[in-house]
Amino acid sequence: MYDRKDPYYKKAKQEGYKSRAAYKLKEIDKKYNLYHQNSRVLDAGCAPGGWSQVLLERVKNGVVVGVDILEMDSLNHPAFHFIHGDITEDETVERILEISDKYDLVVSDAAPNTSGQKLLDHVNSVELVQKIAELTRKVLKKKGTFLFKLFEGEDKDMVLKGLRKDFDMVKVVKPDATRKNSFEIYVICRGYKGEQG
Repeated sequence: MYDRKDPYYKKAKQEGYKSRAAYKLKEIDKKYNLYHQNSRVLDAGCAPGGWSQVLLERVKNGVVVGVDILEMDSLNHPAFHFIHGDITEDETVERILEISDKYDLVVSDAAPNTSGQKLLDHVNSVELVQKIAELTRKVLKKKGTFLFKLFEGEDKDMVLKGLRKDFDMVKVVKPDATRKNSFEIYVICRGYKGEQG
């Protein structure tokens, strides 16, 4: 088990974030400037809401749409919309596109339920990322950005290679807020080329 008393966990509690993961997004955004006050952002797998909270600090005139199969408490912000649904279902995609027909940024800190077996967790993470990438291709505007979490493993290069066909830049980052013994990485994909073919 990880130490619940680590500094980022404590900081999240003090500053009112729903998860310590908020600091990972803050750190990545500070370096790569992912979004602005007019951005339309989709947070795929948003529960418990830490990333959506961070997004809403700057998105004032845009929109943040959070979607998850888990229920989530409302964030009480005029720019926030929560969709309780499965991203692989057409009905959920339709609801996402009803709020905005295209998104500037898709982010996902989603992870599969972990088993503690590194290989199995990696395989499940890859499967989840591929589902989120499929959704991203349907909703992301041309030149848009996609940021997601992936558990390290032997299929990482295959995932990155697939995304390089769709984006101008694909880069792996590991924020300082990531636990030292964690095998999670984050991948930024910039310059979406749009639907192919």
